[in-house]
Amino acid sequence: MYAETAARDHVVAFRWWVDRPGAEVSLAEAELRDLAILRDAIEDAITRHAREVATFEGVSWTAVAAALSITPESARRRYDA
Repeated sequence: MYAETAARDHVVAFRWWVDRPGAEVSLAEAELRDLAILRDAIEDAITRHAREVATFEGVSWTAVAAALSITPESARRRYDA
């Protein structure tokens, strides 16, 4: 569980909107905006990396899917563009 704890610590530590001077949003909205920024960045990183390893490094879509805890069909649909 250490990896998940470390990841959660990074999520909690990311405070771009929360600590933004002059941001005219509530704390709750700022926290949600920060989480949305992280979600988008992570989704982008996963997409790029999955395509790269499957296309250029010979990793099978089955292996990509296993690493992401999804089915191979889902991996192909999401990331094989």
